[in-house]
Amino acid sequence: MEAHLLPVVAMLEEAFPAGVGDEDYLPLLAVLSEGLNEWNVGVVGSAFLGVEHHRVMNDAARPLARAQRERAGVLRRRLAACGWDPDED
Repeated sequence: MEAHLLPVVAMLEEAFPAGVGDEDYLPLLAVLSEGLNEWNVGVVGSAFLGVEHHRVMNDAARPLARAQRERAGVLRRRLAACGWDPDED
């Protein structure tokens, strides 16, 4: 894993010390996609979630239902509290 992605995995571990449930899987990938390119979402998702890299990439491309979009907002705020800022240069 590239060094610049290690803090993202550490942030995920801080924000979700017990991991994420199935209901948060796709919303979390959507949030990560706001600040990471497709490949890096796969790398980070694979490292944090223990899911195969290409599966994470494919799943991240799936559209979200309304409830999942709402859940993504909750997860986005949780990650922001741990330092997530996809607009940061």
